[in-house]
Amino acid sequence: MPKFPLAVVALLTAFSAGAHAELAPAALQQAEQNFKTANTSGSGSLSAAEFKTFIDLNAAAQIGRAAKIKANDAYSRAFSKVDSNGDGLITWQEYLAAQ
Repeated sequence: MPKFPLAVVALLTAFSAGAHAELAPAALQQAEQNFKTANTSGSGSLSAAEFKTFIDLNAAAQIGRAAKIKANDAYSRAFSKVDSNGDGLITWQEYLAAQ
């Protein structure tokens, strides 16, 4: 097995940990709870209206870029970026991948 410098190993480890590595564990846990709270339909995915609620909840908890999205009324733009498969719904996995 090849040996890599420690910096390369750390970078690869952080990258492979998933896109949500930016969020602290407590913030990630709160975001997941906010996702479930916003999902009033119970479908497991967020509609555009539910996504707005999710962003507002995250903004109140100071999670990620939510406050900036809310302040700029950029819900539609954020929704489009997070909805990676373009089906008009956002899954938890899509949200994590967008972080």
